[in-house]
Amino acid sequence: MTPPRLERVVPNETWQLVIAFAGAEHRLFDVGMARESMNWPALAYPNRLKNLSYTAHAVSWAGIGELSASYLHRNSTPLTQEGLDRQVLRLSYKNQAPTPTHPTHHVYCVFLFPFSDTLFDVGESIGGGHGERGGSRRMRTDELLMLSDWRQHFRLAGCDWAVPIVEAHGDQPAELSDLLVREICRREGELPTPG
Repeated sequence: MTPPRLERVVPNETWQLVIAFAGAEHRLFDVGMARESMNWPALAYPNRLKNLSYTAHAVSWAGIGELSASYLHRNSTPLTQEGLDRQVLRLSYKNQAPTPTHPTHHVYCVFLFPFSDTLFDVGESIGGGHGERGGSRRMRTDELLMLSDWRQHFRLAGCDWAVPIVEAHGDQPAELSDLLVREICRREGELPTPG
């Protein structure tokens, strides 16, 4: 039997990896399994988990370890297109309070849905908690580019680094998605790990 080959690996916001294997097979791997069985407590930190790299044969985390494609395939579950469409990865969010709208909680956010036609979710959280104001909107890349203030929103959310990538690849959503995921994973390695 031919060993499985990795084509794409995307961390999500729920401590999982979305893995595209050769042959258009998508699977979901719970990183908690590796964290426990391999004794890799550092993967409990989102920035460490997201700071991954991969080849066709393995996913690795610098200073932590590596998981083979065979291990990942054996210990993951299949994903439907509906499940893929729900996978989300944060580009960034940032509290800009105090603002004229709220003194302590005015968070701008940008999320990426790497496997969906509606690639972006752009929003604000105002006030936080019960009765919070704000909201968000999912949109395709062409819809995002039609918004006059999208660059300002990215800046306020703390992901102005993504603006030139979106501008250069906005007409190629699949490539744009992959470039943004890779940059998120790279940038997570620059964040400090608590404690």
